[in-house]
Amino acid sequence: MRGDDNPRFGRRFGGVGHRWRIGDLKPLGTFAYEGEGWGVAIHGDSLVLSDGTPTLRFFDPATMRETRRVTVRVGSRPLARLNELEAIDGEIWANVWMTDMIVRIDPDSGDVRSMIDLTGLRTDAGARGLDAVLNGIAWDAKGKRLFVTGKYWPKLYEIALADCG
Repeated sequence: MRGDDNPRFGRRFGGVGHRWRIGDLKPLGTFAYEGEGWGVAIHGDSLVLSDGTPTLRFFDPATMRETRRVTVRVGSRPLARLNELEAIDGEIWANVWMTDMIVRIDPDSGDVRSMIDLTGLRTDAGARGLDAVLNGIAWDAKGKRLFVTGKYWPKLYEIALADCG
């Protein structure tokens, strides 16, 4: 049964999150949450969840209770379709689904600090089809390297960042 079909939630929910122990990937349990699960990152002592809306939700990882929310904005306009998340040097980075953009978000205010335009990578990767979109961000904190890829992309890109860390 999909989480959004589960009658115990009462209305449409993304569903169920799974907790795993990092050392050996032993399952530790599950938890229910409202909304869809588009992306998640660890920021400080919180888990940050995106659900396709302009809202980032912050959770206590021990209890999985929501502790706060922030609306992501470009100027005064809310920015929706926040997808894959990554915490990088105190900021939250997100790709904007169905675009070639990654945004750098202030986690306290929700303000978009800058946008990174990756137009051309999809074509360079040889990705085809409507769903073959930018959809993966990974940060190597030790090496200060950003990796990006997309759905159905046969390539992974390393991007040098001049102003991080």
